[in-house]
Amino acid sequence: MMDEHIEIWCRTVAALRDFDVKPEPVEAPPAPRRKTRGAPRWDGRGRPTVRVLDKPTPQTLTVSWCDSRTGHYGYQTWRAIVASRAGKCVLTGRSIKAGETVYCPHASGTPPRNAGAMIVAASILER
Repeated sequence: MMDEHIEIWCRTVAALRDFDVKPEPVEAPPAPRRKTRGAPRWDGRGRPTVRVLDKPTPQTLTVSWCDSRTGHYGYQTWRAIVASRAGKCVLTGRSIKAGETVYCPHASGTPPRNAGAMIVAASILER
């Protein structure tokens, strides 16, 4: 009886070996696409709470920013630049023309969510 089981097993293995199936090429699944989360960015429509906390240098401000869409930045550094586009001052509401000196959020690496916000430099000098 044991010989009979061995013989059946050997025939099964031989049949499998002779079974001529060519494997279909397996395509690697596409690399998962990183979904970039549509993080809210400052678009000028919200009403953030903005306070200038300090002016450590003539070219920098320390600002507290709080907005329900873009988040809270307690001690954020803003740097003086020349505005490349028109906008609105988040501190005073005054219109900004391209070419004016403004302060903008600064971060090394990933830009903060309020990166498009501007404060007119003249409004700081007047304070």
